Order: sequence, then C-alpha cells, then structure tokens
Amino acid sequence: MPRHRPANPQPYRYSYYSNRSISAPRPHRKLHLFRLGMAFAVILVGYNILSSKSSHAGNQQPKAPLYSKSQTVCLDPGHGGVDPGATSADGTIVERDINLEVAFTVRQILNGQGYQVFMTRTDNNTSMPNGDRYNFCNDKKATILVSIHHNFFSDTSVDYDTVLFYKSIDEGLATSIVNATSSQLNIPDNGIAQFEDGVLSESKMPAAVSEGFFITSTHEYNILTQPNSTRLDDEAKGLANGIMNYLRDPKAADAAVTPGAPVLTQSGE
Repeated sequence: MPRHRPANPQPYRYSYYSNRSISAPRPHRKLHLFRLGMAFAVILVGYNILSSKSSHAGNQQPKAPLYSKSQTVCLDPGHGGVDPGATSADGTIVERDINLEVAFTVRQILNGQGYQVFMTRTDNNTSMPNGDRYNFCNDKKATILVSIHHNFFSDTSVDYDTVLFYKSIDEGLATSIVNATSSQLNIPDNGIAQFEDGVLSESKMPAAVSEGFFITSTHEYNILTQPNSTRLDDEAKGLANGIMNYLRDPKAADAAVTPGAPVLTQSGE
C-alpha cells in the first residue's frame, strides 16, 4: 500500500547546511603558512637593513677637522698626575689643574683659526717626565712648543707675567707670548728670561715656558674664586694671540726681542 504523503510536501532540508553559502575552495593550510612566513621574512630583512644603516650612521666617528694652516703647535700643560705643581695657600687652586684647563682653551682657539694642535697630556692623571714631553713634541714635528705653567712665591703680593726660553731661536716666541698675555691679563710684563730646562733645551723647534701669573698671589686668588671668573679664559686668549702673532711673522717677533734677558738658575715653575 502506498505511503501517505502530505498535500503540499516541502523539500527536506539538512539543518547542518541550511545557513552555509557556497564559496571558492579554501587554499591548502601549508601553502597559506608558507606565504605568511615569506612575507614576515621580507619584512624582517628590510627592518634589519634599515637598522644597520641607522646604527652605522650613529656610530660613525666625526671626520678629522681640516686645518688650513701649515704650522702646528705642541702644547705642554705643565705638571700632572702625582705632581700637582704650585697651589694656593688654602690648597683649592692647583697648578696642575689650571695648566690643563688653559691648554684646552688655547687649543680650541687655535683650532678655530685653522691650526693643528697637539697636547702632551689631556688629563690630570698622567705623570710625565720632561723627556716624554719634548720627545712627544719632537715626534710630532711641531712648528713650536709652548709649555703652560703658573708661578709661585712666598710673598702673596707678587704678581707678574714672564716667559722662559733657552735657545736663541726661542726668544722671539717667548717675547710674543709675554707681550700678548700680560696685556690680556692686565698685569706687569716682566719680560723673558733664559732658563735651562729639558723641555726648552731638548726641543727641536722654538719653545717657551709661559708663567702666566703667580698662583700664590692674593690678587689672582680673589679673581679666580669669583663666580663665573673668566681669568683662565683671558690667559688662554693672550697665549693664543701671542702664538698666532709669532706664527704669522716670526721675523717680526725676533726683531722685537730686547737684548740682555736675565739668566735664571732657579725657577718657580
């Protein structure tokens, strides 16, 4: 007997597929992961290249400055390391320290004018015998050597500028420096004096030892301890001017030398 069928039969729907739409076949899972991996690798390589360029640019050392002048200057900040040199009465002002500070400023001024400058020491931890100082400057084949010192004396009222030399070729340089520095510091110019010192006698170029002022002077102490004191900057300007005046015209500096400079057997350097 035939089965009973409803009057308006409805097609049977499987509920599992009733809400799904037909779409394109999905890519294979392994192929999809491979493509993602390749894209990530490309991004990573690009990032590493950019990072490497940026790091390289950041780590590059600045190019050595180009000096327009042919003359070179060797600065020797006196004392250093275990040798403090002269000190003020209260011990707060140490020659070793201010020698180096003045030398740095002189170097900066001369570099700005196109001169190349070498320094025998660049920190206060270095102890140097005289032999190391003049050998360093001789090895650099410097045009001139200027050693920076400050004087001392038991009488705290004494204060003047003087420069020491030894060889006859030193006199013009010494005269040029003492004239410029004493004028800049506005203290008496005590001229130049001959003194036998290894830095002076063994140097192969014109050399001079500047004794800018007396570190034991009450006058200097009061100026140096003022807030924002420019005393050492002023001294450095004088030294730099004396050096540049000499290098521009050594013959004129030699002609300015006054004969009969005193000969010192001891120095307050």
